[in-house]
Amino acid sequence: MIAVENQAVVSEKAIPKDESDEFVVPESNAFGQSFRAYEGSVRQSIVENCYRLHHINQTYDFVKRTREEYAKLNKAEMSIWEAIELLDNFVDETDPDLDEPQIQHMLQSAEAIRKDYPSEDWLHLTALIHDLGKVLFHSKLGSLPQWAVNGDTLIVGCAYDESIVYYKYLKENPDYNNPAYNTKLGVYSEGCGLENVLLSWGHDDYMYLVLKACGTTLPPAASFIIRYHSLYPLHHNGAYQYLMNDEDKENLKWLQTFSKYDLYSKSKVHVDVEKVKPYYESLIKKYFPEKIRW
Repeated sequence: MIAVENQAVVSEKAIPKDESDEFVVPESNAFGQSFRAYEGSVRQSIVENCYRLHHINQTYDFVKRTREEYAKLNKAEMSIWEAIELLDNFVDETDPDLDEPQIQHMLQSAEAIRKDYPSEDWLHLTALIHDLGKVLFHSKLGSLPQWAVNGDTLIVGCAYDESIVYYKYLKENPDYNNPAYNTKLGVYSEGCGLENVLLSWGHDDYMYLVLKACGTTLPPAASFIIRYHSLYPLHHNGAYQYLMNDEDKENLKWLQTFSKYDLYSKSKVHVDVEKVKPYYESLIKKYFPEKIRW
C-alpha cells in the first residue's frame, strides 16, 4: 500500500474488475469515427491548426518562463466547484473526438470510473478535476490561447518522440535543431524521475502546481494522473521510460487505468450536473480546502 500522512490510501495496483462490470470501449467516437483519428476527422482543420501553433511555440524557454509565472498562483482564489463552472461553455480545440463543453467531459469521465471503482472515491474526484487546469483560457487566469492550454503534452528539453501527434510541425520549433535540447537525454539524466522534467505548458502541469500548493489530501497517484494524462507518448506509446524512476513506474499503472475512461467516455449524452453535483461537492470538501489559489 502507498500511504502518506493525511493523504488517502490507495492500493499499488488497479483493482481487478469482473469482466461483466468492465467499462465497454465504444467502437467509434461521438462523430462515428475512430478515436484519436486526427487525419480525416470532422474537426481536423481546427485541431491541426491548434497543434501546429502548439508545436512551433512550445520551446524550452517559453515553458520555463510561463511555468514560473503561473507557479506564483496569484491570479485568483476560488473553490474547486467554482473553477469547474468556468468550463461550462469551453470546448477544447485539440480534441478530435468531442465538441462538447469541458464540464461534460469531466463529469462523463468521473461517472464512468465511479461505476467501475466505487470504493476509490479519490479516483472519482481525480477524474472530475483532471482537465480543470483548462481554466487557463478564462480571463481570470490570463486568457491563454488554446495552444498554451490544451492538447497532448510532450517533454521539452530533450529529443521529441516521433509518436507525438502532428510531429512534422515540431521541425519548425527552434529547439528541434538546438544541440542542447535535441538529444535523447537533453538537459536531463537517466532515471531522473518525471517530476524533474518540463512538459509543454498547459492545463496538466498547471493543475499539478495548484494541487501541490493547496494542501489537498488526494494521494500522489492523483497528482501523477493529472500531470501526465495528456502525455500520450508515455502512457500510450511507452516513450520516456529512460527518464522514469521506480515511483513513476508504480503510478503509471493508475494512469493507464484512468486513461481508458478519459478517452472513451466522451459522449453526446450529457450528465445531469445538478443530480451528481452533491456527490462531487462532498468529495471536494473531503479532499480540498474551501478556497484555493489559482
